[in-house]
Amino acid sequence: MFMPTDTPDKAERVSQTLLRALDILDAARGGPVALTELERRLGLTRSTAHRLASALVDRRLLTHDARKGYRLGPKLMDLGFQAREATSLAAVAQPILDGLSQSMEDASNLGVPDGDHVVYIARSPSRRRVAVRHQVGDRNRISTTALGRALMLDAPAESWVAYFPDEAQPVAKAVGAAWHFDEAGDCIRCVAAPIRDASGAIVAALSLSSIPQYMPEDRMAQAEREVIDAADAISRRLGWGWET
Repeated sequence: MFMPTDTPDKAERVSQTLLRALDILDAARGGPVALTELERRLGLTRSTAHRLASALVDRRLLTHDARKGYRLGPKLMDLGFQAREATSLAAVAQPILDGLSQSMEDASNLGVPDGDHVVYIARSPSRRRVAVRHQVGDRNRISTTALGRALMLDAPAESWVAYFPDEAQPVAKAVGAAWHFDEAGDCIRCVAAPIRDASGAIVAALSLSSIPQYMPEDRMAQAEREVIDAADAISRRLGWGWET
């Protein structure tokens, strides 16, 4: 049986209608917006603006007040809560941790702050014979980890100095990453970068951990770039870095 298909012109019209509806939602982000303002701001005719806004009201994506205009509706709150629940930090980060460990062959870790400590909530193991190992649920002091340094990059200067009195916060902040060397004790070299949520706040950090024989000076710069890129990729999945 022959089934009719959408023509290119019809598909383009549908796409344009969808984009206009999304523009209306975006226009209402800052508070109530009148129909005349939607017309002016989006370059729509009155009939088109009213038709699209009414459809969004029917779907509870907008609400309408006769005096104030259109504002974001309760359905968006519901969708937002569902999206937040679905966006587990560890689940979002795991494929990126695995990719980083695969390409660099060293262990990668994801940590979140808990008072004066870092708690490891996800990891990907090293591919090397001698490896640095952390387990999910392990805790380390902020002051003794690269993860802790990355988590503190945006902290007030006095807070940074309380943890790291001999280290320059502006340098690490400008780079966007922090190192920790433990050459005398466990002989570990770690580099970490912060992970940000949609607001830009640091909510976690990602690190790559190795030992000096696998992390000589000429490899440190590469590791730093890879860690920053991986942390930024997780941040973007949490909503950071998108234009508002």
